[in-house]
Amino acid sequence: MLDVPKLLRLLNVNSRELKYLLDNINDYYYCISHPKLNKKTGLQLIDRNGKPRTRDIYPTLRQLKEVQKRIYHILLKTIKLPDYAFGGVKKRDNILNAKMHQGNVYFFVTDLRNFYPGITHNQIFELFINKGFAPKVASILTKLTTFKGMLPQGTTTAPYLANLVFTNAGLKLQELTAANKFTFTTFVDDITISAKSDFKPMVNEIVQLITDNGFKISHDKTHYQKGRPKVTNVIVGQNGLSLDKAYKMKIEAFEDKSTPQAVGTINYYERVEKISKTRKKVINQMIASNA
Repeated sequence: MLDVPKLLRLLNVNSRELKYLLDNINDYYYCISHPKLNKKTGLQLIDRNGKPRTRDIYPTLRQLKEVQKRIYHILLKTIKLPDYAFGGVKKRDNILNAKMHQGNVYFFVTDLRNFYPGITHNQIFELFINKGFAPKVASILTKLTTFKGMLPQGTTTAPYLANLVFTNAGLKLQELTAANKFTFTTFVDDITISAKSDFKPMVNEIVQLITDNGFKISHDKTHYQKGRPKVTNVIVGQNGLSLDKAYKMKIEAFEDKSTPQAVGTINYYERVEKISKTRKKVINQMIASNA
């Protein structure tokens, strides 16, 4: 079992450096605040107390950033995530996530509200304990990966930890959807379920399962629809994937298509085209080989 001295060696810190990190943890985070906007009006959303809603990102600095990278690469990546998870997973992305739903007709899409800040330090500690870490080690890892009692969005470790915390609910959803021959994927806090036949009568059961496991859904981002939805910003049709017209116009607007921004935009478009034309069987084999 991993003990504290071995943990320190893996993280490349000594006991004095660790103590300093933990005693001064606030100095290693900074906040980037983005306003949450109403998609229809473009106005900033207001909470029930009249306070403007924001999405707060907490990247880390200096030694804590390096320590979190080691936690992710050395410890977290050894814990396998379920096949349904596509966000924050190496060699999986939003395009492959959308590809899983190609060919289906009916779609349920939702977003977990306040996903990162809703995950507490207690949940992270329990996660480490359940994965076999000794209490002292689990306590240190929790302190190194949480901030102000929550899981901070914007760190190297946060997406993988968030995926792991959601696993209990995710495996139940996977069991339910597999039994009904539905397709189910997550992209961190985005959930998509699709099928060839109408499953609207089951939506309440799906939502109930999510909320019974301690998560909240964003009702303004929850939709049930037929045909060609956007799944993680990619339009999913029965015969392929595509991007909306605005994206094509963005490419056409570049005067110099050799700039890094233009190249990145074009490469993304071409990847969507390539994945769209690739048979799903080949995609599944590729994903399995990278698991």
